[in-house]
Amino acid sequence: MILIKYDDKKGLSLMLHSTCNYICSSMAKRRIFSSFIRAGVMLPLIMCTAPVFAASFDCEKAESSIEHAICDTTSLSALDSSLNESYQIAMSNLPTTQANELRTAQRNWIKQRNGCAANPDRLESCLQKSMEQRDHELQEIAGQATSTLDNIIRAIPANPAIAAQKLALYRGPLASAWLVYLHQFEPSSQITDAEAAQRYQQAVKGLGSSWAGELLHDIEKDPATTKNSATLILLRMTIEQNENHYREIINGKEREYAHCFIFKRQGKAAYDTFGALYGSSLDGNAPICSPQGDLFQRPAWKQLNDAMATIVDKASLNMGTIRSASYADWRMFDLRVTLSPRDFLKTEPNTTTANSPESEIQAWNDKEWPKQERDAVLNAANEARKTTAQWLVTEQHFTQADAEKAANAIVQDWLTMRLNFIGESPLSDE
Repeated sequence: MILIKYDDKKGLSLMLHSTCNYICSSMAKRRIFSSFIRAGVMLPLIMCTAPVFAASFDCEKAESSIEHAICDTTSLSALDSSLNESYQIAMSNLPTTQANELRTAQRNWIKQRNGCAANPDRLESCLQKSMEQRDHELQEIAGQATSTLDNIIRAIPANPAIAAQKLALYRGPLASAWLVYLHQFEPSSQITDAEAAQRYQQAVKGLGSSWAGELLHDIEKDPATTKNSATLILLRMTIEQNENHYREIINGKEREYAHCFIFKRQGKAAYDTFGALYGSSLDGNAPICSPQGDLFQRPAWKQLNDAMATIVDKASLNMGTIRSASYADWRMFDLRVTLSPRDFLKTEPNTTTANSPESEIQAWNDKEWPKQERDAVLNAANEARKTTAQWLVTEQHFTQADAEKAANAIVQDWLTMRLNFIGESPLSDE
């Protein structure tokens, strides 16, 4: 797929993208809309099944002069789509009463907008002004709504019962999934079985007929699936189901995840269910929180990443979209290291056997992976091990002995994950 994108500094450029997931998200569309609208440039885009600048309604069924004007004018089509996204975001993040009020207000605004038809000579300019103003208003409403909802979610650990009372005022899939979570994991929230069952149905309905919904059904039928895992998977899918409902751009700022506390609270179950799940490009949208602190931004870890970059990039060329699953696992690993480092005291690192990652790197075929590059990785790994041990002592209050043990396990696990990735790719094939 080829995306023609306008950049304020570089002008027009071509961007290659392997999947339409990001481009079809509201976040991407809002960025693209704003770039083109500011520049006064509108170009057709070759991308997903639906054009980015399509109006929010079916133009083949356009009847009124208003609808035809929107469909026939690229800038108005883009603005209509952006405005509709702002409205949907606001509706999905407002309590039921306020959402009903907004629906009424939107209908009244549409009637007012349609008044532009009274002056055909100024129809386009009238629509432009009215729609831009309404889009701005809706973005303000959406921004406040998402901030309020996120603060309710973040307050769950402090007072589950109060959070449950506030979430009960919402009818959207996200609030419903959180109420199911509270019923399963926070008994003090006092969510009844009947309410949890009702909210479960609302959350599942929000997934629609998507592949994620079908996968959830299959997972729940598996006898090995625990209730805890099923609840967390539902929450994960609801968060990620559509970026229109979560990672959207509101007033120029990307919405931050509000669920990050669950990893510390639920441990392994959360790490397992929020990482790689689909084995495809869908895992690129896994709702994984950023690592805590700056460990992986320190020079030693940057050096290790750089040392591995060439061989990892080469391997990724032959991996297809399944590589997104590995990338998700790597991101989750970084989060777990910084949030639950004591987990790495529970297993013994492999330091003496021939199967250790260091031994595997040393024995690798020179043709596939030059010795100079492998030596750079081994040297960088030693520095990363030292840096991690120091971080564990100073930031996580480990004893020196525990810090060295955990740091060794962390670096070895990091290497092993990438060696497994490389080993699945035919590096010698050109």
